[in-house]
Amino acid sequence: MEDTDKRENLAMGLTFRQKLLSILALVYEKSQKEIGAKAGMPPHKVSQQLSRERQGEMKDEVYERLLAGIEPFPAAAVPIVKACLEALDALEKGDLTEPERAEREEEVLAAAATFREALDEALRLSREGSTEGYPEAHDLEPARARAEELFGWLRKRSADERLEVVRAVEELQTWALCERVCAASVRAASRDLDAAAGWAHLAVEMAERVRAPEGFRRRLRGYAAAHAANVLRVKGDLEAADAEFEQAKRLWLSGSDPDGVLDPGRLLDLEASLRRSQRRLGEALARLEEAEAVGRCRERILVKKGFTLEVMGDYEGAVAALLEAEPLAERAGDPRLLYMARFNLAVVLTHLGRYGEAAELARHVRDLATARGDGNEVPRVTWLEGRIAAGLGRTHEALRLLAEARQEFERRKMFYDVALALLEEAVLLLEEGRTSEVQALAEELTKVFAANGVHREALAALRLFHEAAEREEATAELARRVLRFLFRARHDPELRFEEPER
Repeated sequence: MEDTDKRENLAMGLTFRQKLLSILALVYEKSQKEIGAKAGMPPHKVSQQLSRERQGEMKDEVYERLLAGIEPFPAAAVPIVKACLEALDALEKGDLTEPERAEREEEVLAAAATFREALDEALRLSREGSTEGYPEAHDLEPARARAEELFGWLRKRSADERLEVVRAVEELQTWALCERVCAASVRAASRDLDAAAGWAHLAVEMAERVRAPEGFRRRLRGYAAAHAANVLRVKGDLEAADAEFEQAKRLWLSGSDPDGVLDPGRLLDLEASLRRSQRRLGEALARLEEAEAVGRCRERILVKKGFTLEVMGDYEGAVAALLEAEPLAERAGDPRLLYMARFNLAVVLTHLGRYGEAAELARHVRDLATARGDGNEVPRVTWLEGRIAAGLGRTHEALRLLAEARQEFERRKMFYDVALALLEEAVLLLEEGRTSEVQALAEELTKVFAANGVHREALAALRLFHEAAEREEATAELARRVLRFLFRARHDPELRFEEPER
């Protein structure tokens, strides 16, 4: 038996089992005579078993007979009463003070009530449709529409509540909801890594529980695990991300999905992102080529391809990929991808000196960023507008925009972006011979030096500029050189900065 009668109650001398049986009998209005008749036990024997004078443990057989005598009652009644008795017992034990124990139990009860409401709603929402077997073609669209509805409900719950509800409600353990939660993890990764990790963990939990043929379940587990690896990549833990991704690939390749329910290009483009972060750029491009051949989201793959080519310094190739991605993202109605395509394209065009084209794009980028309401995107657009203004010779406007962006980056602790904006300002000031202003501006770099998120080689280049500015020896060419290095080194921490000859 799971429950043994080793806990003697302090107040009345009744054992745990005696109390449990007595409460059930009281709640379900069963007399000792009725219990005895059903349990095949004389009423006086029932009375003896439930008496405080009774000595020793109640045997399992007797306990089961008395429970059967009280039936019928809901199956959940026994664990509920057990939990109540355990909570009362906890009020008398532990190293907390009596008021602290009371406060703890009140919080536990409040949390339980909240979770019960959440679970009730989840169960009501999940009544429709079958969740077992390999999905048929005619089920895909309804399953994804249903998943979107359920995801909308999950999004309103805390991360802990989501986990508990998904573990408890089988109807939430579906491939379509797992797929939708994976997408949420990717979207959150650019804004809130804790949220991204929470969604990825939830997807892994779902994939483990989906009731489907083993081959498809393994493929789904690989799909979810790849998204967990992606969070580790964004966090910068590349070794752990690589290990997690290898496990994801093993699951994916050992599984089966004959009708291609899950996007066959998704793991390939996630692997490409990992290889790019590892500076294995040739492999990243190869994975993207493979993904483009079989994947279902060509616009996403092309955006990644454009970004990878930009990191490699192939700006013309990046422009070609991003120009191809832009109309596809617009047609797909994906504002996030459309923003990424247009923003990245505008940045690459500035690298090529094509400021007029970049300015035209920037107007659309501003609208998209404002509509999306992403706090980190808006200052980046301001920085882009400042960079374009500088390229078009509008120095006063450029300095205003770059200073505004720098201050917003600092407020958000985006210190690499702080350094980029600051160097852009320094170039303009030095071109006008305003060295004293550059000296004051360079003092802002001390905040960058003290921050996390700026790697060693980038810091070395910034310190060189800082020292030159302090000596009033900084030049516009030095500022441009450090700026070009920061652009390249952002995604290549091992890239070395070569000091100019003196």
